[in-house]
Amino acid sequence: MLRRYLRYWREAFDFHSGAYRLDFWWVHIVNTFIFASILFVSILFFNSWSLATKLSGTFSILITIPNLSLFIRRLRDTGFPVQTIMFVLMSPSLLGVSFGILASFRLVILAPIAFLIYFGWLIYLVSRRSAYWTPTLSKKQKSFYAALISAVIILTACFQVAALKHVTHEFRAAAQKYIQEQRQVNENRGKSASSSYSTKNGSMSSSTQETDDNIPEASSASSIPEKEVTELPDDSETTAYRGLTEDTIGDATFGFFKVHGTWEQDAASLQWLQSQQNVMILTSTQGQGFGVDFASFSFKKITGQSYVSLDQVDNIQASRIDGTYQDTTSDSIKAMTYLEWHMPDGHIRVVYLIAPSRPLLNLIVKTLSESFRAT
Repeated sequence: MLRRYLRYWREAFDFHSGAYRLDFWWVHIVNTFIFASILFVSILFFNSWSLATKLSGTFSILITIPNLSLFIRRLRDTGFPVQTIMFVLMSPSLLGVSFGILASFRLVILAPIAFLIYFGWLIYLVSRRSAYWTPTLSKKQKSFYAALISAVIILTACFQVAALKHVTHEFRAAAQKYIQEQRQVNENRGKSASSSYSTKNGSMSSSTQETDDNIPEASSASSIPEKEVTELPDDSETTAYRGLTEDTIGDATFGFFKVHGTWEQDAASLQWLQSQQNVMILTSTQGQGFGVDFASFSFKKITGQSYVSLDQVDNIQASRIDGTYQDTTSDSIKAMTYLEWHMPDGHIRVVYLIAPSRPLLNLIVKTLSESFRAT
């Protein structure tokens, strides 16, 4: 069998003689084994996908002409004339034309069927018996060849499975590392935002203080009581807010919604700040799940959770958590709301809102739910 494979290289530029079926299939089995070995060694011993790609590419280039020569000699051995062999060599271009025709008639779904028919036709051509003479093998030789071919095929499959498992394991480890890094970035961003907000608004006064001491601090959604939001009469802050000019804030990644007043976005923390009523809004697309991400802005007290419908997004409800927030630089206590929902594509949206009064905050949440639109 080694001699058969070495002959494949010696006759790399021989396009005129013939090649037996056994030689043809044995060469391709060995070449597949070599590819699998390259992948196995590069991934498991050198942990280098780049090395596997380079070595496989180099070997592919080396066997291009020998494979073409072997293919032509196999067709010649089956008795095909030169014209038929030329037609077979040109057939890939005809396959491309057929794909173009299928695409023009919007029948691309039939392309895999056409490819399978074409591939089966090629296998039929190279599997035909020799038109001249084929060496007769004894039962012992047939058994030996069958065992050897089976062993090489099994070993090839084992190499490929082992390399695939290793690659899968490395990919999962890399994905988990990336997720952990993103969580850390999000936590740091939240801490930075909280610190920035406290520094910018440490002198804000609170017109209402929700200090229900009977409600403990909560750190998970399961421990937060369900509490519907009740409509409250406008206070002075809310009345003044309604009289301000309407504006739209947001970005292409998160989406856009309407607000009142003049808003500026802090470049470091990405907070939206409104100085007239000292209101803060922080939007994010990096939440880690309900009841987790709101730790970026810690509630002083959580009064309850409810749900808000987004009018301009079909079948979407935002989870809402209400409570109070205390500046780290003062004793001022403000109203705080956390919103979280998943878009139809599965991506998360998170909003933190902090305002000096609950009626004002309720109005801002109501406006957001009525006007939010994704890009």
